[in-house]
Amino acid sequence: MSQITRADLEARHDFATSRSQVLAAMEEAFATREGRLRFLGRYTSWNGHFGSAVASLAGKIGRSRHLFLDPDQPVTAVADRSVYVASYFFDAARDEFDDRDTVHRDTHRCLAQAVLQGVLDYDAQHDRAWTTEQANTALAVPIWLRALESRVAHGYGAFGDTSDVEVFHAMGYHLGSEVLADEEFSLIDARLREAAPELVAFLEDHDVPIAGQDHNAYTWISIHSGHGGGVEADHFDWAVGGVIRALRYTPSERRDALRERALEGFDAFARDHARFFGRVNDA
Repeated sequence: MSQITRADLEARHDFATSRSQVLAAMEEAFATREGRLRFLGRYTSWNGHFGSAVASLAGKIGRSRHLFLDPDQPVTAVADRSVYVASYFFDAARDEFDDRDTVHRDTHRCLAQAVLQGVLDYDAQHDRAWTTEQANTALAVPIWLRALESRVAHGYGAFGDTSDVEVFHAMGYHLGSEVLADEEFSLIDARLREAAPELVAFLEDHDVPIAGQDHNAYTWISIHSGHGGGVEADHFDWAVGGVIRALRYTPSERRDALRERALEGFDAFARDHARFFGRVNDA
């Protein structure tokens, strides 16, 4: 069976270099409270686009009935498996819009916002309150990040057609977002606990009201980290399962080319990942 494994991705990308880049960015950012808030604000902004992007990808795959056909089913109306393939990507979107590990309707965007408000609340309790103007300035999205966030939409195929090469490239981009996010959330969790243990303790015990309900201020980081819920690792496994099934339902003579196209999508995300952490602390 044609498939893509983590080993395939590691053969194309230097994960150790990525880890070093993330750690270096945090080392610089966490040296000051201004740098820490700016880093977390930019990370939550960039990361916040992936949920909507994967939901769009699931819809794109689901609409592509002509691409995913069961070779063992001769009746055309019964042969398309596009929605079945899409379900493996929709699993990630489901968590993004209402996390399965929490009892409330906790979107990952609300949980990320709770982190930011929690940091502001922590500073206020330690006589370092941010004015609204100061907070808005520190958390403003710079032009370079807006451009990078647009690349997320393109990477996920939001503006492309439903050709097989386009769809598989978007699947690969999603694979990259999940496997590298699993790494970086674990690093962020570990570094925050080391550099600011009192802040982490406060966030873990602090709730923030957003959209009519309370959200814990550290849940977003803890559930994504491999030290906690590790949802990104689950999302990666689901995405790999989706790619395997997508290849199963494409013509055998196209599989090698489409597998390579998915790997090129992974490469595209890896480049965007490096761009983000290379510039995250820019003034």
